[in-house]
Amino acid sequence: MKKLIAFFISAILISSGSLMAQSYEVNNEASSLSVLGTSTLHDWKINADTIEGSAELVKKGETLTGIKSLELYVPVVSMHSGLDAMDDHMRTAMTANGASTVKFKLTKVIKITPNTIGGYTILAEGDLDIIGNTKPVRLQVTLDKKEDGSCRFFGETMVDMMDYSVNPPTAEMGSIKTEKDVKIVFDVDFVEK
Repeated sequence: MKKLIAFFISAILISSGSLMAQSYEVNNEASSLSVLGTSTLHDWKINADTIEGSAELVKKGETLTGIKSLELYVPVVSMHSGLDAMDDHMRTAMTANGASTVKFKLTKVIKITPNTIGGYTILAEGDLDIIGNTKPVRLQVTLDKKEDGSCRFFGETMVDMMDYSVNPPTAEMGSIKTEKDVKIVFDVDFVEK
């Protein structure tokens, strides 16, 4: 009887341990996020110097089976184009409601598919918060597993600034206008906590 009880306890421990949640945090040094847009004068690009966040991935052995949580934060003050006038216009537009951070929070993983490079293609939904206005977004993201145990999430998405009440900046008394649609390109490295 004791052997039977020991067997059942072992089976429960093995089966419950087969799915494991692993916590990660953003490695800012190895991560990048850019916002690309265009205006009546030229194309432009803003880079974020600081990306913060965390993720909790669910794995069975070495196989990714789910994402329990994923959050990213980009302080507006860390975003730079290299042009002071443009940075001033961008910060004025992006801090209109006193907000200081762009935020993304994963709300749903729709599908995880292994890809040909040894990682995964992930279709997911999340809430994107820009100057206090939160809207749902759908993303297709590639996850690349690295040999050191870290994970790299990369992809891009289009955003209409007007959906978030961000007025596209203008200059030279309105003669230079920024288009409302921008592309966000991200390559974020997560390391185990």
